[in-house]
Amino acid sequence: MTKSFGEVLDKYKGIGPGFDFLRIGLAFSIVLTHSFLLTGNNDFIRGSIFWFTEYALVPMFFALSGFLIAGSAQRLSLRNFLTNRGLRIVPALAVDIVVCSLIIGPIVTIVHHADYFTDPRFFKYFLNIVGWIHYELPGVFQDNPSQKVNGALWTVPWEIFCYIIMSFLMITAIVKTRYKLLAVTAAYIVIGLIVQKMPYLLPATIKPVARVLFMSRGSQLITAFLMGIVAFQFKGVIPHSRWIFAAACLVCVAAILTLDSRAIESVINRPIVITSLVYMTVFIGLSEVPIPAFFRKGDYSYGVYLYHDPFLQIWISAFPSAFLYPKYGALALYAVGLPSALAVAVLSWHFIEKPILGLRKKFSFIAQVRGVEDGNQSGRVQPLAVKS
Repeated sequence: MTKSFGEVLDKYKGIGPGFDFLRIGLAFSIVLTHSFLLTGNNDFIRGSIFWFTEYALVPMFFALSGFLIAGSAQRLSLRNFLTNRGLRIVPALAVDIVVCSLIIGPIVTIVHHADYFTDPRFFKYFLNIVGWIHYELPGVFQDNPSQKVNGALWTVPWEIFCYIIMSFLMITAIVKTRYKLLAVTAAYIVIGLIVQKMPYLLPATIKPVARVLFMSRGSQLITAFLMGIVAFQFKGVIPHSRWIFAAACLVCVAAILTLDSRAIESVINRPIVITSLVYMTVFIGLSEVPIPAFFRKGDYSYGVYLYHDPFLQIWISAFPSAFLYPKYGALALYAVGLPSALAVAVLSWHFIEKPILGLRKKFSFIAQVRGVEDGNQSGRVQPLAVKS
């Protein structure tokens, strides 16, 4: 007899055995996609079946996060929940911003240091810590195909927005009532469909904002996040079925073959495709998937995502002739860029993230369980900010 998501989760005492594999697998896949995009292979990615990597990878991370934090959102006070999230997200993000602006930037910039440290872009870059995203530093990576120091930061504002949404769901207790939660999620999608298909119903003054909130690539992440919460709330009735997983995979294959990159900012496909991705995410997370012991020593996925873009850019800047060679240069970049990002992620986990997470054990069920099971793994809960 097929077990439900809830029964499988109970079997593993609330810790899905496949989530470690899923996190690191998604992070590594995002690095590969960015290796192509940062080397000027945009047409290859977005004009081929690989366009779906941009559609699927980050929403799967947001769905994963929605599913994982839904439980803590029901147990914790709003203050403790936000403290818990802040301690997980901000420290590593702040270190990334400081390292890029004060170490990497001065080393690779092509402008004089006096101009670098007085340029408004230098000061604005620190606003990334609070979610006000700025991509450029003066004279940094100017000869690369992309001048963004860390383009992966684009999801930070959407991550913050998801926490605002979760705060609303907690204050109103909607997060504890699954049918109300389902109604909110459905309403978000329906409004998006109206914005896309019947924009004439909207006042001209709010159309631009409505398109961003309900149709943009970022709104796709909100949809996945909400569906992840819904999946947790209905975990007792959703089957953990290989047949449904196979059907979800077929939906994604059909999407790959019949849609294109424009689907990322189209709402009409989301009820089917995002739902399939959410099911696949939770199914894998609740399955026993082998993973090297090295990756059980810490949650390196956040660091890999957070730090990989700057290091890919450094490699491109240092050896442009090697890494800007069409297609094959991107693969070479991935071969050297991924180990670089992983090495920094390991240092970040053990010297920044893990010590900070020790402060939140009283808030986090996962952190407490990890602390009991393995002192080296305490607090391994994935933040939302693993993005593409």
